[in-house]
Amino acid sequence: MNKRWPIALGCLLVGAIALYFTFFRESDENAIKRVLSQFATIVSVKDGENVISRTVKMRSKMNDVVTDGVSAHIAEMNVDVTGREKLEDTAVKVVLLYANADCAFVTKKIEIDPGATIAKVDATALVTANRGGERKVDKRDVHFLLRKDGDWKIDSIDVAPITTD
Repeated sequence: MNKRWPIALGCLLVGAIALYFTFFRESDENAIKRVLSQFATIVSVKDGENVISRTVKMRSKMNDVVTDGVSAHIAEMNVDVTGREKLEDTAVKVVLLYANADCAFVTKKIEIDPGATIAKVDATALVTANRGGERKVDKRDVHFLLRKDGDWKIDSIDVAPITTD
């Protein structure tokens, strides 16, 4: 009977692990939404941020949500960068324009390839910003390409011009 306990405990452990992965593991769609939410938080400008604090923030957190080869295109702001460090440098400069800017993404569509390694996301960015005491709210369509290599990370960002609806 003593020899059966390790076998029973092993079976119980395997069953518990299987249940965890079946019912409690984060879905790819939720993981993608979490990455986009983290990215929005990172690029938002908080009261009191300056170039130095924002540089530290970008360098320490951007690596968690974007690939090293990320590309970003924002036509109306004349931004077309490739590489995480160039994106970080561009994101740092936002503090020179806005005293405060909050960003949130509303996901419209997520398409994940059958191998669950690439995802295309259509979202709307809602940006509320203060510039020179004036509060401005705008919407922008954003298209993301994310890649999964362990974790989902943003590989491409394409921001459309401001919409008025």
